Amino acid sequence: MPSTVPRGVASAERRGRSAGLTTALLVVAAVGVAIDAGAGVWPPWAEEDTREPTYPDVSTTVVELAGRFGERDLVIVDARSIDAYLVGHLPTAISIPAFDVPNPPESAGALAERGLTGRERIVCYGDGSYSAHAGRLFWLLDAVGASRVSILDGGLSGWGGAGHELEREARVLPAASWAVEPRSDRSATAAYVALKFGEEGHEIIDARGWDAWEGTAGGTAARADHVGAAPRTGHIPHALPFDFRELVLPDGRFVPAEDARDVLAAFGPRPSTPVDLWDEFIVHDDGSSGEGAIGYFLLRRSGVEAVRYYAGGWNDWSADASRPLVGIVHAEELRRNLAKARQWFKPNASPSTFALFDVRHGNDFSHGHIPGAVNLNSRFFADSLDVYIERHWPDLDRSEAPVVTYCYGPTCIRSRDCSTAAARRGFVNVQRFYGGMVEWRAEGGRVVGGP
Repeated sequence: MPSTVPRGVASAERRGRSAGLTTALLVVAAVGVAIDAGAGVWPPWAEEDTREPTYPDVSTTVVELAGRFGERDLVIVDARSIDAYLVGHLPTAISIPAFDVPNPPESAGALAERGLTGRERIVCYGDGSYSAHAGRLFWLLDAVGASRVSILDGGLSGWGGAGHELEREARVLPAASWAVEPRSDRSATAAYVALKFGEEGHEIIDARGWDAWEGTAGGTAARADHVGAAPRTGHIPHALPFDFRELVLPDGRFVPAEDARDVLAAFGPRPSTPVDLWDEFIVHDDGSSGEGAIGYFLLRRSGVEAVRYYAGGWNDWSADASRPLVGIVHAEELRRNLAKARQWFKPNASPSTFALFDVRHGNDFSHGHIPGAVNLNSRFFADSLDVYIERHWPDLDRSEAPVVTYCYGPTCIRSRDCSTAAARRGFVNVQRFYGGMVEWRAEGGRVVGGP
């Protein structure tokens, strides 16, 4: 059964938060949902979506592949490095190192030079099922129009584990001409992401890992020959972190497509607000690891029809200082920032160096809030933000000064929506106090207002 605990809560527990905070987060989870009822929850009177997903034929088992040897239009492609290929590869396989092929549309010419036309039945593989090499090659072929492409379930390990032999002799196909039309709806650029983040009908999935999404670590390590350090930390506004290894079985094979879709259908910013699998998904990684490419494949395999891979990823997005990012802050960091600002503001007045917004209901704000916060209900946040900034922080530099949002706690998505709205309003450095009032009180933060 898929977990119903919000990914952030589970990750916080794994990082060893205090037992008191963990208990508080879990106890208040149901309260947070009740308080925030209606925010993003599908109306109970809405008609049930009766559409049935289509699961494309994009994975091949070892048994299936072994039975296809000798088929005239079958091409097996080793997506790993050339050195790995020469050590041992599947019989008849050619080598196309996925990370040596340029991004679409230039990849069509590079693939044709390796002997592909786009009309063959292509089975690509890496070391195992969860292979960034195989995922990237699958995306490259898919994006330039090849329609009969699959990944070998189990990869090289599965082939050898089934008792099949490998060979070392290199095979090269004569150069060909690319014979199919590329697809523009399989790739995303930074400009496209900037247009779509936070827009209804679009989800951005961050495949780097929770810590990188949060902004506390580099996340999944890049391959040694594709290391690229991102100059800033955090995540693309409105993006959600997801570990695509959840769609791989312990024995290394892919989770059945229908079950994988069930896992994805339970995923979202909180249990009561899952993603809509009929939306368009834009998946990315750090720009070098290829984690997003295998995520792209696994989404396609799970019947998600509209998927794009942003190959530039976080390295590309964060390299432009004008593009907004969202970082997750915690009580300790927020307390330090407030302490630094005390010399500039009077008690119960807002700091002058950053904007701190409590986006809960006004009644809840009046019963206790973080010192220095200004109340702006999430329902009016996007339309009223500019007015509040002019009133409370007229000299705030949107290209540098942070804007911080918080709400009830981890099960409330108001701060997420409002951080996205702030990014759309020109704030580049957006911070989300993910734990909200639950974490603030649990950590002993000072509260003003209330009885």
